[in-house]
Amino acid sequence: MFCPGCGKRPKESWKYCLYCGTTLPVLQDESGEEEIEAISSLNIQDDSESDEEPSGAEASRIDAGRDCIYFTQNLCALSNSEGELFDHTSQPYKHRDNNRITQKYEDYELGSDFLDDLDMISDEETEEYKQLQKETGYAALREKLEDTINGWKKVQINIAVTGEVGAGKSSFINSIRGLMADDPGAADVGAVKRTLKPTSYAQPDNPNLQVWDLPGVGTSTFTRENYLQEVGFSRFDFVLLLSSSRFKENDIWLAKEILRLEPNFNLFFVRTKIDDDLRAADRSRRKIKTAKDKQELLQIVKRDVMRNLLNERISNAKIYLIDNNDTNAFEFSTIVDILIQKVSALKREAMIMSLPGITNEVVQYKLAILKSRISSVTKPAAIAAVYANTDTNKYPAEIEVLLEECRFYRSQLGLNTKSLEIIAKRLEIELKELLVTLSMKSYVYVDCEDRFAQYYSGFEKVEPSKWYSLPLIGNMLKVRTYQRQFAVFLKTFLDMCARETHDLQMHMVMTLE
Repeated sequence: MFCPGCGKRPKESWKYCLYCGTTLPVLQDESGEEEIEAISSLNIQDDSESDEEPSGAEASRIDAGRDCIYFTQNLCALSNSEGELFDHTSQPYKHRDNNRITQKYEDYELGSDFLDDLDMISDEETEEYKQLQKETGYAALREKLEDTINGWKKVQINIAVTGEVGAGKSSFINSIRGLMADDPGAADVGAVKRTLKPTSYAQPDNPNLQVWDLPGVGTSTFTRENYLQEVGFSRFDFVLLLSSSRFKENDIWLAKEILRLEPNFNLFFVRTKIDDDLRAADRSRRKIKTAKDKQELLQIVKRDVMRNLLNERISNAKIYLIDNNDTNAFEFSTIVDILIQKVSALKREAMIMSLPGITNEVVQYKLAILKSRISSVTKPAAIAAVYANTDTNKYPAEIEVLLEECRFYRSQLGLNTKSLEIIAKRLEIELKELLVTLSMKSYVYVDCEDRFAQYYSGFEKVEPSKWYSLPLIGNMLKVRTYQRQFAVFLKTFLDMCARETHDLQMHMVMTLE
């Protein structure tokens, strides 16, 4: 027999699981044990098909599925007869002792190893967090959590973009920041624009990631003799040298100087406007080019760039072909992936979390980091659930930290309102139409604290246990039970955001083709 709360195998003599405090079911025969094992693997069946009811924390998870679907069906009607986006009707918050809501529900899958991998709060951490909250209040817990999971925001990363006039520097800078030319804060794009001094552009969600537009070599202000010193070369983690055709004399000189000073420096040669080359090739032929023909042309362009650099004694050059206006085409995503791989280990998380989700690879990196944060976030939330004084609060103390984390998921995955408005503008549709078309629901749940509390209440079910009243281990067992339930809640919401991000990216690809 396995415990329905934590999935571990307790001793036969136990009435309660000493690992998590869950009341253990009394099994009459072997068929009963098979049923409990099926429940612990989340192979959920409809009420009409089973006479048995699971108990303990696993029952909480099943109730979470019921309540979540019930809430979704009743609150999140995305398009009603009056054309409203969703129902704003306020409903009373369901407290911890709320009754079950009997509705049909859908199967869901959290991953068999998710809770097994959760870093459970230790006795030492519990005492530390409890003492911190007792002495300085819940705000101090939040500050400690901020230092633990958001230290990456303090890491400085500088990416330099240089090249001659017309190379497409401004367009590249906008694309890697997830912006269009007419978005607020975008780099100015113009056919005759000349960069007169190093100009930094901060990532919208993290000002410590700066993308620099550097002036070209050979002007009266930036001569070859003083160029590297004047632009502050030593501060950059990467230099991307852009050209819309062959790399010219000044480009070659700069590349040689950089590699002379630092042979292993992260210098990349980026050949822009490849889409123009393909269109020009199409216009010069009667026969329409096939995908194979286009691939061969790309290889010819790359070999030509490589031959040009080899003639100048630059070997092992990192060369990438891109279209600044389409981050899904050619090798734009490869450049972003290389930046993540090549940055120092200390800066990698900052790079991933600071970049917008402009490529599928970046989204996958983000999801891995967001999932890894769950253990850290749920520890202070569980302490707050057990120890915080909530007599004067409208909602349980953990609501605030869980809501903030869920909003952070949406922001990181490009689902926040600002990002969606930019995407809707590109697709030339209204934001409401985009949300309805893709059946997005996550934005409804985090729209305000009241609505989030309604959504959260479907998951928040700690079963009473005799063990919770024990003087030494009772509260520890309760804290760990809450931590597991909060982890299930956050992982479920993160999975929802991941699906919405995938659907959004696929919709953009199909619409913009």
